[in-house]
Amino acid sequence: MEEKKLDMNSIIGFILIFGILMYMLWQNQPTPEELEAQEKAKQEQVEAEKKVEEQKETIVTTADDFAIDAGTDSLGLSKLQSKHGDFAYAFSILKDTDKETIVETDLLALKFSNKGGYLSEVRLKKFVDYDSVPIYLIKDNNASFNINFGTTDSRIRNTKDLPFQPNVTKNGDNTIVSMKLKVSESKFLEYRYELKKDDYMIDFAVRSQGLSNVINSSNAINLDWDLKGYRHAKSISYENRYTDIHYEYEGGKDDYTGISDSEEDIEDVTWIGYKQHFFTSVLLTDKAFKTARIS
Repeated sequence: MEEKKLDMNSIIGFILIFGILMYMLWQNQPTPEELEAQEKAKQEQVEAEKKVEEQKETIVTTADDFAIDAGTDSLGLSKLQSKHGDFAYAFSILKDTDKETIVETDLLALKFSNKGGYLSEVRLKKFVDYDSVPIYLIKDNNASFNINFGTTDSRIRNTKDLPFQPNVTKNGDNTIVSMKLKVSESKFLEYRYELKKDDYMIDFAVRSQGLSNVINSSNAINLDWDLKGYRHAKSISYENRYTDIHYEYEGGKDDYTGISDSEEDIEDVTWIGYKQHFFTSVLLTDKAFKTARIS
């Protein structure tokens, strides 16, 4: 069988085709003006995306961001008082209930919800999980903190639905975050958080001032604290094995619930802790809760 060989015409043909392709590529390459326009469009896109991200960022607020609107007329105040009773003042000084107050230490990145005054996000800055994902103890509404009480004008209030005025100050090396639900400048319910330097523990206190004529003391005051713990260990079964609720009651007794779905009413509870394999969230009280429902 005769072996096929490339003749000179075929070689010349390939060379001409290659030359034509190179000429077409050279002819179709963008001009300096087109390159400049492309670069400008790319920069505009980056700036637009950055602007969108900035709009998504949580706004840091302090007490200076709150002021009574001088333009609020008597009719507007009357409507607030009709709707919110004694807490009309709190709504009149809050511009945006969806804002959050951001505070960071060397160890923690925290967000406080101005609506409800509670911690809405907690991130550990120096740790990641088994999959190199940042560790959040609280995020995306997995936790809530609420005090339920009756008022002297025959209403039932939940602090999680009410506006708290934030104020961030320093006390030496410690950072103080004060969240106040105000009836007036001198009457309020306060959540006070104290963040210590190089410490994961946060001191937390609830106090009130001048609310004796606002809160109906004949009604029970209920504190609800809910937390849905996130998975942080690689083995979910191993983590579940070490997850339960611990509590102390009746002057020093302690117990835990395990992972059962049972509910139990406990008298004189002094602290409650949500315990996981690596992390525990604990609520301590100076005075014991008269009754707590553990579930």
